[in-house]
Amino acid sequence: MATHEADNHPGVTHHGNEMKSAPVRIALIATAALLLGGVGLAVVAGQQTQRDVQEQLGRTKKALEDSGLATMVSSPYQGNALGGTQVTTLTLMPESDEPFVITLTSHVHNGPFPQGKAFGAATVTTDVTFPADVQKTLDQAFGGQKISLQTLVKFGGNSVTTYRVPAGQFTEEGMTATWKAASGTVTAEGDRVRSDGQWPGLTMKGDGGLVTVGDSTWFMTGENAADGLGDAAATLNIGAIQATEDGKTLFSFGPVKAESAVQSDAKFVSSSATYHVAKAAFEDQTLDNLNLKVTVGHLDRQALAKLSRLDLEAEDFDPDALNPIIEAVLKGAPTLSIDRFSVGSGKDEVQLTAKAALKAGANVDWSTLMLNPAALMSLLTVQAHAEGEAQAIEALAGDLAPGEADVGMMLQAAQEQGILVKKGSRLVTDVQLDQTGVKVNGVSMQ
Repeated sequence: MATHEADNHPGVTHHGNEMKSAPVRIALIATAALLLGGVGLAVVAGQQTQRDVQEQLGRTKKALEDSGLATMVSSPYQGNALGGTQVTTLTLMPESDEPFVITLTSHVHNGPFPQGKAFGAATVTTDVTFPADVQKTLDQAFGGQKISLQTLVKFGGNSVTTYRVPAGQFTEEGMTATWKAASGTVTAEGDRVRSDGQWPGLTMKGDGGLVTVGDSTWFMTGENAADGLGDAAATLNIGAIQATEDGKTLFSFGPVKAESAVQSDAKFVSSSATYHVAKAAFEDQTLDNLNLKVTVGHLDRQALAKLSRLDLEAEDFDPDALNPIIEAVLKGAPTLSIDRFSVGSGKDEVQLTAKAALKAGANVDWSTLMLNPAALMSLLTVQAHAEGEAQAIEALAGDLAPGEADVGMMLQAAQEQGILVKKGSRLVTDVQLDQTGVKVNGVSMQ
């Protein structure tokens, strides 16, 4: 990525409305701060250690760019036996009209006792520079403190990075943002990486409105494999997010817990995401104990590895190169399941589960099916099950439907049509879709 001159630097532009919005600027700065812990690594003079850390930088780059959050470019390491420097550029919103560019300049001090401190191959101190207008704001907000990134690279390539974003406050367009310090660590041990951090939250106040974000913590661990795939897990806890205007609550959301996991064996990879929201309140509507778990499974590992090596953005990329990869994924019979979607708890819980899969014989011509979406969809099978106490379903439908009087009539009509079946005090429905058509509670729907 070429270095932008100040006059053309999209992060310094003052003409667009997007960067003039205080909430947008606050969100960008907060997002950038949380990403820094994952990229604050540099190369040291020892050849093997250089290779180890460059590989880690490569994995971080891939994870960021695959997520669509950012692009990352690291310049060649410049140094000698005593130490050196490497510059990394992180660009948020790379496809937008006004990308947000951050520069990380890492200063390397080689061991065995770098800077006279801990025993190791090197220590790395990283300076963080934002676009000029943002940097000026941050200098004022942090009261002279700086974002700090300190890495100890041990012999053999293992490293521990600690990062800290100072507490601060700034006011813009009548809105004042105040946040507490965020901190954490990133530990790399060969192919294993783990990270944890905590952020006590922030407030945004102005024009009679107040938005608060509670304490947040995160933990991530992963292990890379030779093919670029491997197991990983992450947990993010976010405290309650609340907004008020003139003392009246507009919405309250959380606390929130989000978990993700990637698991693999020699042939297949699966990925799951789990979300829990303690409470979601909007005006007069309140939903308690929301849970969602979604899993994508039986993904062909070799096909995914080939996909990860393709440069889809290259000018000479041939779209036909995707065909054998897609065919291999489909042949592996991938599945998509809602392992749990529920609202409420105990007798007030309403729950849904569902699973979709491709089912075909061994002699199916997948290359032909890929050209015929209708024929491909005919191989799809779907099963869904939903149930809950009748009063809980009626109460939930009443919260979501425009009129409570209509809810009872709708549920009664659904029972008369066989869409819902009453079992004791519970309402249940089972839906099945396959090559023979759609069945609801075992009855074909014409």
